[in-house]
Amino acid sequence: MKTRRDGAHLALYCFANSQVSTALKLLYRARYLAVLVCGENHPEVALLDSNISLILHAVGEYELSLRFLEKALALNIKYYGAKSLKVAVTYHLVARTQSCMGNFRSALTNEKEAYAIYKQQLGENHEKTKESSECLKHLTQQAVVLQKKMNEIYTGKNGASLPPIQIQPPSMGSVLDMLNVINGILFVQISQEDIENFKAEIEKRQLTEENEVEEEKPEEKTKEIKAEAAEK
Repeated sequence: MKTRRDGAHLALYCFANSQVSTALKLLYRARYLAVLVCGENHPEVALLDSNISLILHAVGEYELSLRFLEKALALNIKYYGAKSLKVAVTYHLVARTQSCMGNFRSALTNEKEAYAIYKQQLGENHEKTKESSECLKHLTQQAVVLQKKMNEIYTGKNGASLPPIQIQPPSMGSVLDMLNVINGILFVQISQEDIENFKAEIEKRQLTEENEVEEEKPEEKTKEIKAEAAEK
């Protein structure tokens, strides 16, 4: 499994450096090895499927991305439980992919599942719960607009046509952030002010240590003189 993990981590580095094709090849290879060793129904395969789906999503391969996500969702529910945070994240990813395909009704259903888990596990005021709530509002608006236009078409209203689907293509940065989340990679954000305060604290400690050394020197000198006098 170490080879699988190494390949997956290398894939993340490749993706971060815009080597998307290489990243996918590494992940497909890692998945192949994981299936050989563990079989299809293993949590490691679910993680790899989530990684693959995110990169496919980034390059606009939504249908294929959704297939990998649906497999990952089923495995995550099996191994971590229907109300785990891993499952909530996967529901959100499924919803996001479905919305990009214009399937807002299914996207709403899956995002509601994610929201319910976040609310139960983290509370209403948690950042993740609020993000999911905002996503639900956006999906609801899109679904209402689409349904209204479809009704106009069915009733034969002149000039009625389907509106363009408002898709926000994911940036490489946002996809990389989500890849880090599902792989448990965390970055501590340190502001410039924090850095300056840290430097000042280090300098203060160094100065204190130097002063303590200088104060000890006369005492040591006095002890040496007394020791020499005693010997004489």
